[in-house]
Amino acid sequence: MKVVPVRLDDRKLKDLDMLVKVGIYKNRSDALRKIIENGMRKVEAEIEYLKKIDAIVDRIIDSDLNFGGVLRKSLEEGRDRW
Repeated sequence: MKVVPVRLDDRKLKDLDMLVKVGIYKNRSDALRKIIENGMRKVEAEIEYLKKIDAIVDRIIDSDLNFGGVLRKSLEEGRDRW
């Protein structure tokens, strides 16, 4: 697992600490990890859609349809935005 620093306002941090204090989660990291996992499940369909688009872009970039590099450059620049 990777470490990701997170900034929370005081209210959210207090709420998080309360969840840990009452034993719902072992610690802040455990709480945030599980909360993020639950949130990611809610956007799972969007993530899968973006993965499909990314795969299509890969196929186009690797194909002969690069129109002198113009299409490849546009797709790579567009990919940088997501």
